[in-house]
Amino acid sequence: MPPLMLERQVEVDVACSVEQVYDLWDNLENVPRWMPLVKSVEPIPREPDLWRWQFGVRFPLLVEWVSRIEQRIPGQLIAWQSISGLRNQGRAEFAPRDRGCRLRLTLAFALPGGLVGTMLEKIGLDRWLEENLVDSLHRFQTQIETEVRRHVDAPSHPAPSEVFHRENVCD
Repeated sequence: MPPLMLERQVEVDVACSVEQVYDLWDNLENVPRWMPLVKSVEPIPREPDLWRWQFGVRFPLLVEWVSRIEQRIPGQLIAWQSISGLRNQGRAEFAPRDRGCRLRLTLAFALPGGLVGTMLEKIGLDRWLEENLVDSLHRFQTQIETEVRRHVDAPSHPAPSEVFHRENVCD
């Protein structure tokens, strides 16, 4: 019997262009800046669509996986699926709005079977995951809107899409 998948979808409207929002997400190394439980996301050398993720609090509560970008439509969609480690999949969808961009994030994780899976369900893992995703998207919204505002107020700075790809910009 395949493991049960826990799936959640959250969205946020961001007062930035679709291009700005997409550019930040397109570099998955940025994800730990707004998702505190994601400790690192690193590209795998010479494999442009493979990424190594580390997720959790700290050892021994860390899990790792490698994901593959399954679909990339610039300005519209980034979808991935794990190929090793923790079984999961996700997609970030970008849609224009009157005042910016709607970002919709869908994530699904395999729950462990047996007693551990039952215990995680009983303690409300699904509610906890959704709350964390909502908090993370609001953190993302604040970071990108602040950086874009900073760029508009001081035009001599690099464009936001350039800034986000450097270290510690949104911290």
